[in-house]
Amino acid sequence: MPQLVLGNVTSEYMFASPLTGFSRKEAHKQHAISTRTAWLLEDGDAMLAHRRLTPDFRDYLVSLLGLDPEALTFLTPDGPDEGTFLDARTALAEPLLERLRGTVGPDWTLTPYLYDRTVAVLADRLGLNPAAAAFFAQGGSDFFNSKSFFRAWATGTGVPVARGEVCRSRGATARAVRELLPHTGSVIVKQDFSASGYGNVLFTTDADVPSIGASARHVMDPDPSLGDIEARLAASFPVVEEVRDFPAGLRPSEAVVEVYHPHSRTLYSELFLPDPPGEPLLLDHGDMRMEPVWNGFAIPPVSLPAAAEQRMLDVSLAMARTIRQLGYRGHLNCDSIVTPTGEVLFSEVNARVGGCTHVHAAARRLLGDDYQRSHTVLTRNDLPVQDFAKLAWAIDHDPRLSPDGDSGAVILVDDSPYNNTAEYLVYDRGPEAAEETEHLLRQTATAL
Repeated sequence: MPQLVLGNVTSEYMFASPLTGFSRKEAHKQHAISTRTAWLLEDGDAMLAHRRLTPDFRDYLVSLLGLDPEALTFLTPDGPDEGTFLDARTALAEPLLERLRGTVGPDWTLTPYLYDRTVAVLADRLGLNPAAAAFFAQGGSDFFNSKSFFRAWATGTGVPVARGEVCRSRGATARAVRELLPHTGSVIVKQDFSASGYGNVLFTTDADVPSIGASARHVMDPDPSLGDIEARLAASFPVVEEVRDFPAGLRPSEAVVEVYHPHSRTLYSELFLPDPPGEPLLLDHGDMRMEPVWNGFAIPPVSLPAAAEQRMLDVSLAMARTIRQLGYRGHLNCDSIVTPTGEVLFSEVNARVGGCTHVHAAARRLLGDDYQRSHTVLTRNDLPVQDFAKLAWAIDHDPRLSPDGDSGAVILVDDSPYNNTAEYLVYDRGPEAAEETEHLLRQTATAL
């Protein structure tokens, strides 16, 4: 069956801030991320994204995947060419709905990045009503993208998590930071709804501890005062000052406070949860390249002890079964760490298409279903690119980079017209060889 792919990668639930709050650079970045979902397309499909694929990248994509450009439909909401967020105002606008009704039919499936309430309404208006539609219409996926809710159900079902608390005021958050700080000398404070580590704050007594997974850091005395912690929170973290009543429709700003384990490895796993009687399916797993927030993947994990890898996969599958029983269907991404002592701890799940989904789709189509056994895949999101066409030509004419052998490079997202960057994937037979291929790609891009 044909599918309608939605690149609705940006919502206020994912970033805990109005979409109007993005800087121009960050907005362009989100619009570029929206186009990742193009790697999920097959002939006959349609895609709705924040902005159009650049013409050069569109030609590159359909050629690499062997698609028929005449058998694909690319749609964007009304707005500027540079991109428009797919919120309720734009996604449910009648002119766009009319274009979508002229494209999809009752036999189509729906593949959104995030199945939020807006997508549930959109599906209903288009006559696309999967079995789990009622779950999503009630805001079901919101729960499984919440870090605070994750701590509740994970703790209750025996998932290993770092010691921590969920707090609803600045004072409670500060007290939790001070109480948890002695365990490892570091504590991380997370926004309930955020992505890729943005908005998280690290408190540490060791100035040499890197702030992996956080976008701000405060070096503290070993026994800081509550006033000092509260002042740092007021300057860098959006939590309310005191518990109070909230107007209808406005939820409290909850903070997740956890013991931070320095020098841990950050891992992910991706699964797909089908309708019954199908069981959750493990798709891919690997290292998250945190620099200091997420900037790519190494798939599969590099030199990870077998016991830790198996523990991570077993718990991921157990969580997927729990979430599936509660009604969720679709892609699920699980984030975890392996501490220096070998303990596996989970930090969150994301009930949506993730930053790994298009990587997995591209790698499968380039290298086959068994690519995680035969190759190492490395990705990054920040390759400097001034001219996409020149870079694509250079890749195609270098035998070590052209994606038709044991090694290769692929551009996954083209953001060169706006932020002069691209997201890439490289692969080779093993970690060291893949790192050499990655180095060659970055050298090639720099020389253009």
